[in-house]
Amino acid sequence: MEPSELVARVDFDEDVTEEEAEQHTRDLVLLLEDLDVDEVGMAEGDAVAGTRSADPALLAGAVVVAGAILKPVLAGLVTLLGQWIEQSGQRSVTVECGDAKVTVKGRVATKDVEAYVRALNEGRKSQGAGD
Repeated sequence: MEPSELVARVDFDEDVTEEEAEQHTRDLVLLLEDLDVDEVGMAEGDAVAGTRSADPALLAGAVVVAGAILKPVLAGLVTLLGQWIEQSGQRSVTVECGDAKVTVKGRVATKDVEAYVRALNEGRKSQGAGD
């Protein structure tokens, strides 16, 4: 299996300031660093619709998880995102992996995690990272 990369994009509440968005994103990065992946960090680059940042080099609301065999950590990722949304009070996190996108809107029941993982694995396959 080849290394892969995914992006998690936060849909912030409308009243969240740039500074709050950046702090929420940093908190999410710290949480996801516990996954067995090579790198987790805030995405860098030009701002895109839906992201906010006081620092133009960093995209608040966009987290990159990279450099690892992602299949074993996808279930943990979905579970952690659900917990983070519940704790932070934000709307949702959309995870993009290849052509696949799934949106986590809160705590995910254990029985539903596999459906998210299957959808993300389909995106990885279309990206060329086979099982």
